[in-house]
Amino acid sequence: MQNCLRAVKQGYATLRASEQRVADWVLEHPDRVSELTMAQLARAAGVSEPTVARFAAASGFESFRAMRLAFAKGGAERQQTPLVDVHVRPEDDLGSVPDKMFTLAVKALEDTHRILDQQSYQRAVQALAGARMIDVYGVGNSAAVANDMMVKLLRIGLCCRSYADSHVQQICASSLGEGDVAVGISHSGSTRDTVDALRLARDRGATTIAITNFKGTEILKAADIALLTGDIETAYYTETMLSRISQLAIVDSLYMGIMLQDFPRYSETLARVNEMVSRKVYHE
Repeated sequence: MQNCLRAVKQGYATLRASEQRVADWVLEHPDRVSELTMAQLARAAGVSEPTVARFAAASGFESFRAMRLAFAKGGAERQQTPLVDVHVRPEDDLGSVPDKMFTLAVKALEDTHRILDQQSYQRAVQALAGARMIDVYGVGNSAAVANDMMVKLLRIGLCCRSYADSHVQQICASSLGEGDVAVGISHSGSTRDTVDALRLARDRGATTIAITNFKGTEILKAADIALLTGDIETAYYTETMLSRISQLAIVDSLYMGIMLQDFPRYSETLARVNEMVSRKVYHE
């Protein structure tokens, strides 16, 4: 089942709007896919049968029948593992909240790990390691992740800047050019300030990287490289909170990947920074 869902999520951003309606229905009702005919799925998603067929092909399946069989096999495997409700509800005992939140966080990371494209990750690492200047854009929750990325890259000697102010972001983007890299971080993928700054950076000739949810189609239009995070159906703003964990995991992976591009150089720079920072700490 997870392989089927991963295939749908990885191809989501390239689907037409009508095909995305099929994808949304499939992602919401994965256990029902194997039970439906093409006509039934088309009616359920509110699209035509040819749209369902195109969706199956675009998601990497040889045919609609092959997709049904794949979901049926995945459903059988899933039934072997009992499902546990980990979503926080108003009637929950307070003591159960940490267990549920940690479980949701692990699931978010596992989903992101499954859909992260290795080729895109390697391209992003190489672009960042060779960049003259790196901009990181993010607002709201994503601003904290953008700042974390900036600090990590500064510690190993890379030229990096990140500002939460959207006007300053666009000023920075307008100064970029070939050889520079801009990173846009947005869970929804439709945050206007972040998308606009990334688009401007791309227009100026910079290589652009988007860290976004697999449904973040708007920001992906402005990205040369896409690093996708998974998702979890939650309530009470929890999905947005969990998105930071997946985004930070991608940032940490980029940071360590850059370190490996020239370990002696970066580790020496990091050692000097750590020595300087140690003077800011009280010692007994």
